[in-house]
Amino acid sequence: MAKVLIASVALLQALVAQAGQYPVYSPGAGGAVETCDGITCKPVDCKPPFKYKSPEDAGTCCPLCWADTIKVPGDRSWAKGVSGGVGMNNNADPILCRDVVCPPSDCPEFDQFFDGRCCTKCKTSAMVTPADLAKDFKEMR
Repeated sequence: MAKVLIASVALLQALVAQAGQYPVYSPGAGGAVETCDGITCKPVDCKPPFKYKSPEDAGTCCPLCWADTIKVPGDRSWAKGVSGGVGMNNNADPILCRDVVCPPSDCPEFDQFFDGRCCTKCKTSAMVTPADLAKDFKEMR
């Protein structure tokens, strides 16, 4: 049984070694290893500030459009109309709730309450959750 197992493991390793043959970029290998066999490249049209970089210069199989330095302003258009939320409830612990950002309540002020955590909530969310149960859990000794 053990010999059959060893033989099957050896056969499996040989199959994996053959199947795992794929091109690997080897810098400095020169003509001895051609890793780009079978790879076809699409033509590139580089617009400024990008410049054409040949495969030999880039160390890749295909040419690249390359920019040494480029500054792209961050697109913040998705944040238009999004507020940073509201601060913690005035009765909240200032140490435990430091830097908290609470979502704005979507209920009128008379329908809001404070449950001892950081944020003011709507009364509709006053159900008992696993967090409430854990908070009230007292370990028996």
